[in-house]
Amino acid sequence: MNFINKFQEAIKIPTWWSKEARFDDTEARAPLIRFQEFLKENFPAFHNTAQCWVLNPFSVIYHLQGKSEKGAVLFLSHYDVVPAEKDKWSFDPFGAQIKDDFIYGRGAIDMKSTLICIIEAAENLCAQGWKPQKDIWFSFGGDEERGGSMGAKEAAAWFKQRNQKFDWIIDEGPPIAENYIPGIDSCFALIGIEEKGYLSLNLTVEQEPGHASKPPKIQAAAILAKALVKIGKKSFPYKLRPVVEIFFKEISKKMTGIKSFALRHARLLGPLFFKMTEFYPVIQPMLKTTIAMTILEGSAADNVMPSKVNAVINMRLLYPWTTQTAADFIKKTINDKRVKISMYETEANPISANNHSRQGWLEIEKALNEVYPDVTILPFIMTAITDSRHYKDLTNSILRFNPQKLTSRELNRMHGHDERISIENLNRELLFYTNLMRLL
Repeated sequence: MNFINKFQEAIKIPTWWSKEARFDDTEARAPLIRFQEFLKENFPAFHNTAQCWVLNPFSVIYHLQGKSEKGAVLFLSHYDVVPAEKDKWSFDPFGAQIKDDFIYGRGAIDMKSTLICIIEAAENLCAQGWKPQKDIWFSFGGDEERGGSMGAKEAAAWFKQRNQKFDWIIDEGPPIAENYIPGIDSCFALIGIEEKGYLSLNLTVEQEPGHASKPPKIQAAAILAKALVKIGKKSFPYKLRPVVEIFFKEISKKMTGIKSFALRHARLLGPLFFKMTEFYPVIQPMLKTTIAMTILEGSAADNVMPSKVNAVINMRLLYPWTTQTAADFIKKTINDKRVKISMYETEANPISANNHSRQGWLEIEKALNEVYPDVTILPFIMTAITDSRHYKDLTNSILRFNPQKLTSRELNRMHGHDERISIENLNRELLFYTNLMRLL
């Protein structure tokens, strides 16, 4: 079976979780176990060379012993995917169909492509008798899309028990972005050295239930609506992180006129610069903690007054905001004791690049230059969260990067409909990881 066929078979294993599924659900676990078996069956040279530990259906760890006893690098990936609304896809989301040199399927970008490229690179090198200078570890998770509590978190604890540290860690992250900023045609390889935090809050207002023919004078829905309007009008303050400032200065070299000047002197311009960025939605998440109103719930029937109404807001926290300070900010903004505020789901504090050693940067740059020699490599801030946050105590350098050249339109397919990846991107990504491992 060739590389492309292996990737197609990986896509066909429906490693998604329904929102209601429990972690001990045998039926839900089955595809994850099948995926682990698929890796063992289809990458024999790697499995004959590497040590393997299957911690549970959500976590599998591999180790390639290095020639030297100094240093270790960890490659992270995950094999679970988000669900797909089949009726809104042009193709079967688990069919891995090829059309116009694109392979369609859930997980094509996020992130079975990366996992298969990593293990295929290791497979080919092991088949040639290659051995790295440093120890290379691989940790693949099966519940990243649900927070990584059974996968990455358990794996990180396993490494910690062994006192295993890493020179650097590479995980999923920003891609090689095409046309990322309006007016710039150049491609940039964006390497996330910071990561925003994650917090969802539940806002609840209670009232006496009853028949809709006799509504109370002040209704819970109106109180909640007023709270949401306050939140919408009161955004988190802007902050220019050093990593973002470097990013702006570098991309300004590809521009001319007032835009170039503004990006070069963002800190000097201060509030004026922040006001200008309001016209660029892609830039806003780099400059402040964002708020998304994602869930609204009330009565189950149109003629029944609900006993409570609630809304969920999701925030991506920019350092130095924490889950607690962000929750306090929302509470102060609403300023209404009738609105009860509680944690809704996953919460994670942001990871700063302060004192970041940047180990691994040079190796990634060298490996990428052989694949994309004309691409500019820039530090960036990861505006989503990754499994790597569970490993932050095991290294001083976490680099988040997706070595695929993607437009904003292609990125929007990632958790959306008709997710796909080009065969050219797959082949180039395989070459990148092959080059990277040879440098270790």
